Amino acid sequence: MKITTRVRCLAILALSFNVGATLAVEGLSALTNTVRLAAAQAAGRVIDFRLKPDEALAAVERNLTELERLIDRAGEAKCDALVLPEDTPGLLNWVGANEARVKEVLPQVVRRMIDRLGTAAARHRMYLVVCSDFIESDGATYNTAFLLGRDGQEIGRYHKVCPTWSEAGVRRRGSSFPVFPTSDLGTAAMLICYDLVVPESARCRAVAGADILFFPTMGGAAIGDDDIGVQALRVRAAENFIWLVVAQRGSGAMIISPQGKIVAQAEGADGLAIADVDVHGQREGGDSMNWQRDMRARLFRERNPEAFRILTDTNPPVLAKVPISLTQKEAGDIMARALTVGEDEFKQANGLLAEGKTEEAISAFERLRQEYPASWIDRRSQERLAKLQTGHPGEKPFPSLRPPSPLGSLQRETNNVRSLASKYPGDVGLANDPDVLFADDFESGDMKKWDQQRGRVVMTQERPNSGQWCVQMPMERGQNHGGDAIKWFMPGADVVYARFYVKFSPDYQYNHHFVWLGANQRTNKWSAFGKAGLKPNGTYYSTGMEPWFAWGKNPPPGEVNLYTYYLDMAPDPKMDKYWGNGFFPPGPGKGTAAGKDRVIPPLNQWQCWEFMIQANTAPDRADGKQAMWVDGKLVGEFTGIRWRNDLDLKVNCLWLEHYGYDEGDPTKQYWKDSQSVWFDDLVVARRYIGPIRR
Repeated sequence: MKITTRVRCLAILALSFNVGATLAVEGLSALTNTVRLAAAQAAGRVIDFRLKPDEALAAVERNLTELERLIDRAGEAKCDALVLPEDTPGLLNWVGANEARVKEVLPQVVRRMIDRLGTAAARHRMYLVVCSDFIESDGATYNTAFLLGRDGQEIGRYHKVCPTWSEAGVRRRGSSFPVFPTSDLGTAAMLICYDLVVPESARCRAVAGADILFFPTMGGAAIGDDDIGVQALRVRAAENFIWLVVAQRGSGAMIISPQGKIVAQAEGADGLAIADVDVHGQREGGDSMNWQRDMRARLFRERNPEAFRILTDTNPPVLAKVPISLTQKEAGDIMARALTVGEDEFKQANGLLAEGKTEEAISAFERLRQEYPASWIDRRSQERLAKLQTGHPGEKPFPSLRPPSPLGSLQRETNNVRSLASKYPGDVGLANDPDVLFADDFESGDMKKWDQQRGRVVMTQERPNSGQWCVQMPMERGQNHGGDAIKWFMPGADVVYARFYVKFSPDYQYNHHFVWLGANQRTNKWSAFGKAGLKPNGTYYSTGMEPWFAWGKNPPPGEVNLYTYYLDMAPDPKMDKYWGNGFFPPGPGKGTAAGKDRVIPPLNQWQCWEFMIQANTAPDRADGKQAMWVDGKLVGEFTGIRWRNDLDLKVNCLWLEHYGYDEGDPTKQYWKDSQSVWFDDLVVARRYIGPIRR
């Protein structure tokens, strides 16, 4: 492999401000602490997640053999220290897919990694940094970097303090930034991958006195396109006046000076970036009034820590402004699947395209978007779907489509029975699925899972849909307006489905409002969704799946429809007020009462209802949609909706409601003296749920 030309990094005449540089440099003494550093650009050696434990261990041993050769090359080049990339043994994907066997395999892998690679480095009297997931004595798993001395023995270890959101779902965060004084490298420290995206991590190392920062990684130090990651690495080195030694798998290994200059870069697989550096040098800086040989003498005195207290606030104001749609556990599960089976599933979907099976490919990509939200699979699938539907300027589109069915993509999803409930017979275990935001089968016999309830909400064991309990909401004329219960699943999600089983009493006739999904991002989450008659102002949107009863036009309880408040809703033409717009099942009449394919629920019989909201993807795009199912049949899908002008406004509330007007209501003639609704087996999730698999 080609090795980058070594660079002798001598002290240079450089100032942060050039004024007075010539006068200041005259007093420089000769450099006395030059060492040769190396950063590895190891080839991608990733253990197949399908392997059995003994097979995975054998594969790790083969990887270690290749890495020993890399260590020998660095030793032959007379390097004093070498850093290998993050996930040195290549076990990351296997760990993600084999959680039950990790405690059996991982300790053996880490022990063999340190023993074998430490021994190889010790033959050359060379410091070595390796990195792997590691099960610590407290039983938790940490992403860990190990610093081994010239004798191959461990000097110290560092647990990654700032793992990614998805990584932190299965790995514990480190809690400190240790540094390790050495006799010849100066004070050494380590950070791992995403740590450097958080600037405070490098600054903590610098103020702790680190002279050199070893950085095993799989990426850069910023989120963005082009070379922003490399530029961020240079900035981290320069803003902290620290040597930065970057080891990265595949590409990107380099050594950066305290002035932000890349002094060595690796080329090719298993390439090495090598540089001779003075670990105490190249930190000159200052201005015309005060120049320092080591600018850290001023920089870290000129800080004002008292003003930085917000940096240690665990819940700073910005988090209320920018909620996140996935929990760490959910993101971690998605990451583990995306790195393993998800990659195969994406290849299979692409294979359907190559075979000309366009409809099947569309269904596959849509399912992938639901199962891997916010991941690379989601983004790439979205790109594929965009090409399939419209083509892409300058590119040959995928094979042409047949005209879509009136109910579109959701009809395909339902027809293919790709439901969440189909994975869990009897709904057993469904509540723990990472896509589920909330679930209540009411078998607790109470409403403790809910955030608020009002009016008549009664737990009953009278003929539930499943199990022993369900919830009843009576509406009794002259006594109450019915009842309701509210559940918030903050901060919410862009796509939310709600499934529930419902039964109307035999004498049922009329209600005014029923079950809602809503988005509300006001400071007080208990505030209402808005005011009837007013157009939404961008702080909320909502839709309710409910029966609409028109006296003399349809039988009770009425036609199933979606009653919706959204940004571009139409006003009532007679009253010029913004009452919710009704979305009814499609039919020849396009909205006329006579033409619709009416869906009338039966009385005194359990029925499975489900509805969903998908928010628009940009403030000015009307690409949102909503849909509803009855007993697993898609009865209405409505597209072209602009729900929001703030992308942080996510669906975050379920409102289980059985509501009627008071005695002043002009529709009271339709009321029965008493009528009830029962609810059971309720689930809120990020993907289509479907009826219980019996």
